[in-house]
Amino acid sequence: MIDALCIIGHPSRLGGADTELDHQIHCWQAMGVDVHICHTGALDANLRAMQMEQRGCIYHRQCDWSSLDGMHCISFCNGEFLKALPEIRKYARTTTFVNCMTWNFDRELEMQSRGLIDFHLYQTDHAMERVSQKLKDRGTYRPLRFQPHFHAADFPFHEQRPTDKFRFGRISRDDADKHGARQLWIYETMTAPVLKEGVILGWGQRAQSKYGREPDSYIRTHPEGGISQKEFYEFCEAIIMTTETFENLPRVGFEAMASGSVLVVDNRGGWTLEVEDGKTGWLCRDDREFVYKASRCAFEQEERNRMRHAARQRLDEHWGLETAMKSWERVFDAWEAL
Repeated sequence: MIDALCIIGHPSRLGGADTELDHQIHCWQAMGVDVHICHTGALDANLRAMQMEQRGCIYHRQCDWSSLDGMHCISFCNGEFLKALPEIRKYARTTTFVNCMTWNFDRELEMQSRGLIDFHLYQTDHAMERVSQKLKDRGTYRPLRFQPHFHAADFPFHEQRPTDKFRFGRISRDDADKHGARQLWIYETMTAPVLKEGVILGWGQRAQSKYGREPDSYIRTHPEGGISQKEFYEFCEAIIMTTETFENLPRVGFEAMASGSVLVVDNRGGWTLEVEDGKTGWLCRDDREFVYKASRCAFEQEERNRMRHAARQRLDEHWGLETAMKSWERVFDAWEAL
């Protein structure tokens, strides 16, 4: 067990990796680990709003690599960390890179070839399998799996919801690959016993170019950050979203499970780890299955309620604090052993 570590980068609520990092800090501090932060960019308003000093984190000066002397250093998908590794490695006790994607960064491959990354951490087996192919033949490769912590306290569970309409939505960055081309068709084709009302959070030029048009008037659109995540999940009875990407372990899924929004999502990637089809949500193989299961979600209120409670229980069991702490203990033991 370690007593301190240093993050290279900074947590935030903008971007999946930064959010994942924020949640792990809660876990590390619960384990009694002192968390240091050596940020790689200026502290803007978004980063200062995280109030990391008030949460007990210890700041280093920006890119002050010599201050890392003897410390275990970890970074979540931070490009500046990879770029600065030759300098960081002169001082750090160990270096660990967490790739939250399902593909390799060019500089990740370069730094692995140069022997500058001690450990590679992965949240899922499928991500590790995909990412490891190009890494394992480039020198000593030490992959580790960890079970991430999701800090559910940030997302209130909404059990009592209005029934005058069936309210649904999707949330992502304004990235064309994050939007399935048939998303609007699914919304238009699915049926409900009451009027439908939707919201798309993360709308912009890329999303509109993907669909080729604006959604119908019963679906409101907001740019990234146009409304808060808490407002979004309180509104959404269900999260009905298809994407073009192969997701690793979607934070949207955890946020929905914590908030009581039923997931109707793709039957691939990290969604299959989060959702037990027909028990804690719905997994869909194609557009027509999306329409059927979204419609069933709209009509079957009692089933919907059972699912939201089962999903919250699954979240607590698999990604709660106790499970994550045991997982991180194994990672820390590997660091110390090296």
